[in-house]
Amino acid sequence: MGDRREDIMERLRRAGEETVAFFGGMTASQLETPVYDETVSWTVRRLLAHLVTIEMSMHWLFRNILEGGPGAPEDFDIDRFNRTQPQKLDGLSLAEAIRRFQAVRAETVAMVEGMSEGDLNRRGRHPFHGPGTLERFIRWAYEHADLHEEDARGALSRAPSGPP
Repeated sequence: MGDRREDIMERLRRAGEETVAFFGGMTASQLETPVYDETVSWTVRRLLAHLVTIEMSMHWLFRNILEGGPGAPEDFDIDRFNRTQPQKLDGLSLAEAIRRFQAVRAETVAMVEGMSEGDLNRRGRHPFHGPGTLERFIRWAYEHADLHEEDARGALSRAPSGPP
């Protein structure tokens, strides 16, 4: 292909494999390490759930923009979403949470594969980034995971058991 879509798909695949390797190597105590202390405690495990729930929601956003929609509603409360949605996966085993992440990421890759090069230039609104291109929003999937994984590594390095 040799186009932006191919680059995005490759980066999504590679970053997805890195995410799976990172979380898959965790011990039970490492998964419970606090990363962020907010209204709801964000542990390493909850970060994985967040990556699953946020990327699933982005599928709706991508489809909306592809169909000519505006993207995220102006009044979308991303903080509320982030407080409530990852908790819904708290009961999953690590293996099941990883399987869900892999399935969601595979769907993201398939969506990009089905797009035209011009689709990447479509504009819409992202709940975090605001106005921008579909390409920017899709690339955020792997960039977003990298940021959270870096924060988790920092938290793990300060924890008694250390990083994976």
